Amino acid sequence: MLNLEVPLWLESDVVVAGGGPAGVAAALAAARSGSSVVLLEKGGCCGGLGTQGLVPMFFVGGKEDLSFACGTTCEIVKEACEQAGLPRTWGWQTTDPEVLKRIYDAKLLEAGVTLRYEAKIATVLREGDRIDQLLVATAGGLKAVRGKVYIDATGDGAVSAFAGAPFELGDASGATMSPTLCAQYSNLDLARYEAWLKAGNNPRQIWMRLQEEGKAPLLEYHFVGIRTYGHGTSGGNLGHIYGVNGVDEESLTFGLTEGRKIAKLYFDFYRQNVPGFEHADLVHTAELLGVRETRRITGDYQLTYQDYCERASFPDEIGRYNYPVDIHASVTDAEAQKKVEEELRRTTYRPGESYGIPYRTLCPRGVRNLLVAGRCISTDRAAQSSVRVIPGCFTTGQAAGFAAALAVAGGNTREIPVAKLQSTIRAYDDARRG
Repeated sequence: MLNLEVPLWLESDVVVAGGGPAGVAAALAAARSGSSVVLLEKGGCCGGLGTQGLVPMFFVGGKEDLSFACGTTCEIVKEACEQAGLPRTWGWQTTDPEVLKRIYDAKLLEAGVTLRYEAKIATVLREGDRIDQLLVATAGGLKAVRGKVYIDATGDGAVSAFAGAPFELGDASGATMSPTLCAQYSNLDLARYEAWLKAGNNPRQIWMRLQEEGKAPLLEYHFVGIRTYGHGTSGGNLGHIYGVNGVDEESLTFGLTEGRKIAKLYFDFYRQNVPGFEHADLVHTAELLGVRETRRITGDYQLTYQDYCERASFPDEIGRYNYPVDIHASVTDAEAQKKVEEELRRTTYRPGESYGIPYRTLCPRGVRNLLVAGRCISTDRAAQSSVRVIPGCFTTGQAAGFAAALAVAGGNTREIPVAKLQSTIRAYDDARRG
């Protein structure tokens, strides 16, 4: 057996694992509350799928949908639009990944967060019902990080799972939603493309026609699309990679290599069929695979599909959201793929409707100084498919950050004053809404 001596690297009130949207929101909220905060990110920038993953848009809903816990979403979207020169829109908001990287860096450093990139959680050291330390793989070797309260914003629920918290993964058979490897194109003729769209044309219609004629380059009935920005750039959220397990290294390797092949097929489709793309270039595929689903940590409450359908409210809710049920198919079966968009249409809320997210969904069972935020909070599969998207992760992340700051003194996330947490979130919203 190896006898490892692991040096203590960093220590703070709050330790946030994962620098995606949930982790950024959590770190900002905790630091702005006066806590010392360490944020550990395994990649080279914050933002997760919105930056490393090249996802080109956020679903922010309508203006009337900005209800409870929209503060971080409003703050980031407003600044991202200003810096990128993008119009502020409702529904799907286009974003520029490079702009977002700089915004996250600046805000975290301004808030006093101790930020460390290339720092991947290796395992957890636990004492009783508490986490004592995280062991982190770094360029300098294995190092320990200690906090009073920990926030698992890894997306995969890695900290919670390593600490022994129960979890579910995928459907009843363990199959998870298929991921996507997003891509960037440059050198578009935007004027030509936009004129073509205004004339009533649509790339999706062409793809579906080719699909029905058996001429599409691959079997795929769930066509998401692209967003354009800048002076001839677009981001493509296109295609699915089937049979990938997002917490298995061999499977992730397959997903990335297969995703690059699929990205080229979609690029060729656009160049051959869509005006404005004739001289475009495929300049970049994402460094981060667009995994939609892995572990769902079991918390003190599980948010369910029934809660979604009932537009549920809760006495301890820390946010509200309204993205539809969006379970991407796990298999290449055409009928399963077609049902995805049918379910999206069927479950879309009317303007102003939303469901509540209870604080208890952020509290993993069996660990008293740990909170979870982002796509791995305590939900069933259908509810997860709604709350997993970027603004949903901002919502649960900022709540976890404020809650962690309240829990620092006692070290127990279940003993905080929830009413104070809620009033703090509302004040944060009011300062950033608009």
